[in-house]
Amino acid sequence: MRLSFLLFLMCFSFFSFAHKDTGITIQKDGKLKGLPAKYLPATFKVQNLTLQIADRKLLIPECISKFFAKSELSFSSSWYHTRSKLPPYFNIIAAYPAKNIEYTFMFNMDTLELIKAYSFPYKRDIAGIRYSMEPIGLSADCIKSIKGS
Repeated sequence: MRLSFLLFLMCFSFFSFAHKDTGITIQKDGKLKGLPAKYLPATFKVQNLTLQIADRKLLIPECISKFFAKSELSFSSSWYHTRSKLPPYFNIIAAYPAKNIEYTFMFNMDTLELIKAYSFPYKRDIAGIRYSMEPIGLSADCIKSIKGS
């Protein structure tokens, strides 16, 4: 009985304190809402696939934008986590529910450099996230072309 209670507390603590990204919404004019003042202005222009966060701009290269074609785009971010493992980041998420796949591109909000790119099954549970992440293989030239100005 005591061991099961201890296990319950450990699981409860893990899920209670698990980090959760903040959802970011996009307005019709491309303005991104939900970021703190430090990262404003923030926009994502769908027409030319340009991301702006504060004074940095990034034209998303074709080697990444090809994952956005006919997808459901969404955005999330985290700037309030411990920086020892990750800088503040902004995610662009391209979902294909009919194909049960989602692509996530994580950018450093201070530099707009790509931190990582990975895919998940679209339908997943919390326990399955860690084991279902697959890195997206991007060429060295692609990664070099991802530079914020």
